[in-house]
Amino acid sequence: MSADPYDADRPREACGVAGVWGPAGRHAAPVREMLVALQHRGQESAGIAVGTGAALVARHGAGTVAQALPDLDGLPEGPVAIGHVRYATHGARDGLAGAQPVVLDRPPLALAHNGTLVDPHTAPGAEAVEPAGCSTDSELLARLLLAARMAAGLDTRAALHEVLPTLRGAYALVLTDGENLYGVRDPHGFRPLALGRRDDTWLLASETAAVTAVGGEVVRELEPGEVLSIGAHGTTSSRIEAPDAKTAACLFEYVYFARADSTLSGRSVYRARYRAGQALADYAPVGGEPRPVVVATPETARVAADGYAERAGLSVVQGLLRPGAVGRSFIAGDGAAREQTVRRKLVPVPDAVAGRRVVLVDDSLVRGTTMRTVARLLRDAGAVEVHLRIASPPYRWPCFYGVDTGRPAELLAARLPITELAGQLDCDSVVFLSLDRLTEAVGGDSSGYCTACLTGRYPTAVPAAFAAPAVGCGPEARSETALASRATAE
Repeated sequence: MSADPYDADRPREACGVAGVWGPAGRHAAPVREMLVALQHRGQESAGIAVGTGAALVARHGAGTVAQALPDLDGLPEGPVAIGHVRYATHGARDGLAGAQPVVLDRPPLALAHNGTLVDPHTAPGAEAVEPAGCSTDSELLARLLLAARMAAGLDTRAALHEVLPTLRGAYALVLTDGENLYGVRDPHGFRPLALGRRDDTWLLASETAAVTAVGGEVVRELEPGEVLSIGAHGTTSSRIEAPDAKTAACLFEYVYFARADSTLSGRSVYRARYRAGQALADYAPVGGEPRPVVVATPETARVAADGYAERAGLSVVQGLLRPGAVGRSFIAGDGAAREQTVRRKLVPVPDAVAGRRVVLVDDSLVRGTTMRTVARLLRDAGAVEVHLRIASPPYRWPCFYGVDTGRPAELLAARLPITELAGQLDCDSVVFLSLDRLTEAVGGDSSGYCTACLTGRYPTAVPAAFAAPAVGCGPEARSETALASRATAE
């Protein structure tokens, strides 16, 4: 299974995780429903593992949740269940390669991971467990935890506290040892993780929208560095030792990754996007007559487009449609074939744009491989001008924390000066929202966000060269890759 070229033009969040603990014992179904609510975070594989106390039973499949887990036959009842949806970030996308949860036995352990560990192969004990055939950083982490439990007789919570301080990178984890449910965020808080409750059942999920999707009430979001244990004992919270870790929540969760009905750090994703659109209208208005209309690139830019139009006093029109039943497409080998695939994915509406000047609003521009085709679609439908407005800054640096962005050479704004982008994309003008205006729109302390993809300032040391694995939930950095001295904690 391959990514279609329209989606490949955007940054791709690697994974979504979910977990349920409670006495009722029928938890595979709510985990599956939460995975459906997190489907936007991963569409190449899905899996569920159910803990029965002494054992784990798992199901994995390729594709969307509906394709991978069409039913829950064969999954038993038990006090705990966890689940995962996944995007491969680089290399082979054969569906089941690297599918999660990772499930190990003797003693039982299942792990669902959102994020990427930076250079995990140098961690203490990694050399001993890697010969077992670890294909991803997530499996390596699971084997390190299992080794710690077996060698020192630790329980799962103690093993987490022993292993995680030796690792660097991004991880939001949902785990089970068959009896208890654990949720963990890395000390930087790169990736989100929310805690919810429905009656006497506890819920964990990558986003609050997944908690509410199953009728749960959001209790709170886990803090950076928190280890939360849930079981018959109740709930226990502790912290990973990381005195120098600086909070660095991913800013692009607000821009693109998270659902608009989610909240992150108590802030509405919808409101952040709407305010970013308003700020973009102030920062980059399109003057002249006749007055333009605003068109959003479906679906994630619609909120920003609404904000832009409201602030600018312009009308929003549905100038582009994205039919829902087109299906996934393989990336074709030449430009003409790729363009034709995009034309199947996005359909212009001539009655909305013919004879009009168009302000095309998008949330981000990463590779730029399809935006030129999008502009041509609007022109072919009769638009007389196309002015591209991006509700985030230029994306110039690769992410090492669980997002598929590509190598620097693949990032359009890293290859070309901003002044040349309009010609490259067949637009009359191109303007990006500035970083300070974006962080102001999102709210909170601007120093608490990871902006590495926009600024090149990474919160941790990262590989100097972009090493892409064949499979995995993120760009794993092998131990032989030198660390960039400039990219140390700020």
